Amino acid sequence: MHAWAGEAIGVDSEPDGFAAFFASHYPRVIAMLVAHHGFAEVIAQDAAAEAMTKLVEYWAKVAAPQAWVRTVAFRVACQLAKDRQFGLPDGELADRGSTQDLIAAELALVAGSAIAALPRRQQQVMTLTLVDMTPSEIAEALGCTPAQARANLTHARRALRNAMRMDREA
Repeated sequence: MHAWAGEAIGVDSEPDGFAAFFASHYPRVIAMLVAHHGFAEVIAQDAAAEAMTKLVEYWAKVAAPQAWVRTVAFRVACQLAKDRQFGLPDGELADRGSTQDLIAAELALVAGSAIAALPRRQQQVMTLTLVDMTPSEIAEALGCTPAQARANLTHARRALRNAMRMDREA
């Protein structure tokens, strides 16, 4: 995130919820523009920042801010690519590694937010599962039975699947 973006959007002066939305979706919009549409990272960053700036102006009026900001960012990116004569993407990206890094970053942001929304025990079980602990090891670490660890893991996975499904539909 650019330093000026944080300064332009002051926490005290912004509408309720925008700061959280910005923190969560700004990197996702950049990742979408680079990974899915093939724009240069600098264009994606500029387009995402401009779309977020426009969104804060219309925050109270926009019913679906995630879709709105992605649409506006894509349109801005197209215009920036044309204006800067980078051209629109047509084919393979020059640096597949940075694309994979952005996709991984977006996935980590989504997963981290979703795990943080789980009940405390499910958060613990899911976090320990992600570091390759077995249900028996998790049960020992948390002082519960392996059956309880598996049940919490089942509930956590179901909740995460539902959260990911809802995020894709938004």
